[in-house]
Amino acid sequence: MIALFMALALLLFVLFLGLPVAFTLGITSVMLMLQNSLPLGVVGTTVFNSVHSFVLVAVPLFILMSYVLLEGRVGHDLFDVMYTWVRHLHGGLAIGTVLATAFFCSITGSSAAAAATMGAVAYPAMTARGYDKKFTLGLLASAGTLGILLPPSIPMVIYGSITEESVGKLFIGGIIPGLIFTGILIVYVVYRSRTDKGASTVMPKASWKECLTITLKNAWGIALPFLMLGGIYSGAFTPTEAAAVGLSYSLFVTMIVYRTLPLRKLPDVCMKALATSCMIAMIIAGAKVFGRVMTMLEIPQTMTEVVIANNLSPFMFVIAMNLLMLVLGLFMETISVILLTVPLIVPLLHVLGIDPIWYGIIVTVNMTLALVTPPVGINLFVLCGLSKDIHIKEVIAGVMPFVFLMLLLLALVILFPALSTWLPSIM
Repeated sequence: MIALFMALALLLFVLFLGLPVAFTLGITSVMLMLQNSLPLGVVGTTVFNSVHSFVLVAVPLFILMSYVLLEGRVGHDLFDVMYTWVRHLHGGLAIGTVLATAFFCSITGSSAAAAATMGAVAYPAMTARGYDKKFTLGLLASAGTLGILLPPSIPMVIYGSITEESVGKLFIGGIIPGLIFTGILIVYVVYRSRTDKGASTVMPKASWKECLTITLKNAWGIALPFLMLGGIYSGAFTPTEAAAVGLSYSLFVTMIVYRTLPLRKLPDVCMKALATSCMIAMIIAGAKVFGRVMTMLEIPQTMTEVVIANNLSPFMFVIAMNLLMLVLGLFMETISVILLTVPLIVPLLHVLGIDPIWYGIIVTVNMTLALVTPPVGINLFVLCGLSKDIHIKEVIAGVMPFVFLMLLLLALVILFPALSTWLPSIM
């Protein structure tokens, strides 16, 4: 265990020097190898093998799909659809925002894209209606976290590649927790409608004709999550193939049907997706090298022996890991935390009899908190970029009540494993 503590201390030291996470993991790994006289030749093969994976091909495809849908303004249309259906309810504008964000998340798998898209549409509308500014920002930041909980989820793809679990089952396992959190947000919005002047404003109910007209107008975008999940659930294609199908469909809808994505913008969209994909690939490579060094130092085996010797129960292990991930999530982004912690504890999951699918959903729910907690919560900074009048302190203050709701979801997923495992079990 001394080797583990020394490795973590060295990792944190290099991280706080301000280097990017990928370089932090790589430099720490090389320093540990030199210190322990390990062969440096494994670095090259490990880096190559880390991204040489059919499962991970889904990551750049989902990223490109999210940018295509973002630039194609599909989220704006979804917002119009959802708001039309619920505008007559108390807090209807906020409820419509939650539903539109959840739906947009289910076709992009990107929390940042969802927060940016829905923020651009809903923030001006909600503040103009009289909604509290901090409440609006908190709602947008927290609803955006559904991007990694509802399929297609990039963190789930990476978790599946590490544990060699079915990514399709992970996708399906995230549906019920994602819907529960959507419901929790709606209940909280209704509660706030009693005290928030803007939320109490009720608009005229849309006619059935109006609702059906706008729904049919945007049916192409609405059909995308059903196409991908239906294909995965029915076994028609794998999650990686679903990413390719989803991307092709998104290009068809935005460029040919809606014509909201001109051909001249496509190179710029591809470059943005390439930058994000390369960043993730570098983090994966650095984390894989770090994990290989940990294995060579026999740290996972030592951790297994310690857990067995101390008779640590599965529940206490899950609680301890969640506390660790909550702390790491304050300083690192979601993918880095997953790549840093999961490879070390995979053997322990089997020893303790913990369902890897259940644990994968727990990890994903935990990581939603990393997206909205300072100092590095990405959704906080995405929303700050919406307008010059938005300050980071306002976003942080607004998101704090929603953090407690997210902790409630985490507790439910831990206490009731069937929420995550029932749907995958009937696939």
